[in-house]
Amino acid sequence: MCHNFGIPFWLSQIFLVPLQQNHTFMTKQRILIVDDEEDICMILSYSLQKAGYETLIAHSAEEALENFESSIKNHEIDLILLDIMMDKMSGLEMAKHLQSDNLQSDNLPPIIFLTALSDEDSVLQGFKLGADDYISKPFRIAEVLARVAAVLRRTAEQGTRNQEPRPISNDCIVFEGIEVNRADMSLKVDGETVVMTRKEIELLCYLLTHRGQILSREHLLKNVWDSNGYVMERTVDVHITHLRRKLGQYSKHIVTKSGYGYMFID
Repeated sequence: MCHNFGIPFWLSQIFLVPLQQNHTFMTKQRILIVDDEEDICMILSYSLQKAGYETLIAHSAEEALENFESSIKNHEIDLILLDIMMDKMSGLEMAKHLQSDNLQSDNLPPIIFLTALSDEDSVLQGFKLGADDYISKPFRIAEVLARVAAVLRRTAEQGTRNQEPRPISNDCIVFEGIEVNRADMSLKVDGETVVMTRKEIELLCYLLTHRGQILSREHLLKNVWDSNGYVMERTVDVHITHLRRKLGQYSKHIVTKSGYGYMFID
């Protein structure tokens, strides 16, 4: 919500973090910032531009959809920083709208939720809608920049892998009634197509190709999320919960090893 007073202390402090230019890509990547707090939009935009990104700003979900929905559909936006608590339409409602508007989740730009909400239900709902990451306010700009870079890097690497020609036998992973197609990032369970987010597919593929191995949360974050410590371990638990629900009778193959992590068993 908009403040009626000066910039909060935590916001003023994020300018003290040194910024590094992003020279990874020749063409600037475009980031859409959606937040009803003008101070946050201003600081995020300034910091991201100094880091080498192009930014667009919307002060409400409605403004974002009115001005930029066509850009989102046409893949002209590379990432969305989306606040959850906004007047009228919330960030969660905006993400749900984008998913329901004839768009497959893997065709949407990655979404990082920015919010003061830290309760488990909000986190779960965000990841259920395909969020790639979740940052709680107050935040440090260095953390935001690191997470943005990590998500964009993962997305670019995934796109490159999907474009590389591979034998059909390497595209599909089949286990009993589970069939994962890594070429189009799709899942079928007992012949029925199941809607999955990009990260859920990646996690399932990793579990299936490492059957019988105990995989710690830290290991999964490093290898599936490419995390350097900025993604909560709880993120793994949330995605495992989603996988179990979507796999139906085959969810029994994903077992929890208390104190260690998870394992996919035959």
